[in-house]
Amino acid sequence: MRAPSALKNWKNFSGKEEKVEKKFREMRLKAEVLDCSDCVPDMEKILRDTNGIIDASVNFKDDIIYVKYDSGKLDRKQVFSTVRKLGYKVKIIEER
Repeated sequence: MRAPSALKNWKNFSGKEEKVEKKFREMRLKAEVLDCSDCVPDMEKILRDTNGIIDASVNFKDDIIYVKYDSGKLDRKQVFSTVRKLGYKVKIIEER
């Protein structure tokens, strides 16, 4: 029987293999108003440099912020708070 693709075999320090499940979640946020198109690369870098955030992108035209994160390191409130610290009011429009 094959393990689901989300499970990976890892060797711990004793050399014994164990299965680790990665729990990546995705969130799309609608910003009230993204008013600085020149700031988008900096916003994406700040989000990506946050421990636990795997990927982030900002769609300036549609005021959408996409974040992929490791739910073992961050919960949804921490992700939401990190985005709000960038200075934008946001609401969750999709989460999976």
